[in-house]
Amino acid sequence: MRLYIAEKPSMARELAACLKNPQKANGYIKTAGGIVTWLFGHVLQMVKPDAYDPKYKIWRLADLPIVPKDWKLEVNPATVQQFQIVKFLISKADEIIHAGDPDREGQLLVDEVLDFVGNKKPVKRILLNALDETSILRANANLRDNAEFFNLKQSALARSRADWLIGMNLSRAYTLAARRKGYDGIVLPIGRVKTPTPNARFKTLSPSTSTR
Repeated sequence: MRLYIAEKPSMARELAACLKNPQKANGYIKTAGGIVTWLFGHVLQMVKPDAYDPKYKIWRLADLPIVPKDWKLEVNPATVQQFQIVKFLISKADEIIHAGDPDREGQLLVDEVLDFVGNKKPVKRILLNALDETSILRANANLRDNAEFFNLKQSALARSRADWLIGMNLSRAYTLAARRKGYDGIVLPIGRVKTPTPNARFKTLSPSTSTR
């Protein structure tokens, strides 16, 4: 069985339509050219510091910086059902077609799932630069070995881990510094990207999760 893994449902539907005779099932689409399933962006997420060591539940300046030796992922609670479907289909596949977006984040989205489940099946890469029928059929006729894109995955992984290190360490450092100045009960979330919404900078902090 050939299994296509798209990074989002809309991409999966367009791909399935071009593979002919699409038949919708629970979490995937059967076609004449194989099974098409999908993710919802990152179905995996990096664990929080206390998953590495329970002592990190309490915020202490002495524990910083927190730098994991072996990085861990967990299934996003919001995507557990679809993850289980994808995992099952991977176990039944003979060949897997990576159908993430043709950029570093799209590369990581599917690769991290394949790595997480310990996939050893052969993986090809379809580069979908557009989702019209002509472009999809052309890309499907010119599949490449997914191993060619290893460095692209590593680039996205480095960015993701850097974001975690900055967010987890600086958020704690800035929050603890603010508390030492008398600003009790707040969290100062620091990160590479923050949504500019009202009150996004300050959140109530439980006394049990932070200390001066």
